[in-house]
Amino acid sequence: MMDYNKYKYELQKKKKEQQKKNAASRMDLKELKMGYNIDSHDYSVRLRAAQKFLKDGDKVKIIVNLKGRENEFRNNAIELIKRFQNDIGELATEENKSFRDRNMFIVLVPNKAIVQKGQEQPKKKEKPATEVSASV
Repeated sequence: MMDYNKYKYELQKKKKEQQKKNAASRMDLKELKMGYNIDSHDYSVRLRAAQKFLKDGDKVKIIVNLKGRENEFRNNAIELIKRFQNDIGELATEENKSFRDRNMFIVLVPNKAIVQKGQEQPKKKEKPATEVSASV
């Protein structure tokens, strides 16, 4: 005969372990919005954020919204998205894109080799604590 409570406990334990594994391998989708006429500093901030998200293993969706008369500058928005993709470089590959509607977007997926390489390196080196002697 088998102890039912022990069996139930083991099932719960296995279920929790499986949930932990799934959570670790899950990719989140991060969105970065910008206008077609974004300033260079704002662009660099978005670029650094996208690189950080990709290195963490998350997908990144870059969105350029065009409102009203801004639709006349569709070519500028498309060039901006392509420039962003070129600046990201080999850190990510394109998964999905849409240049049809007012909301143009591209979804970038991190390259697994680069993400694994970044995770293997230690993030910060600990500095040894220095002693301070107080003379009284």
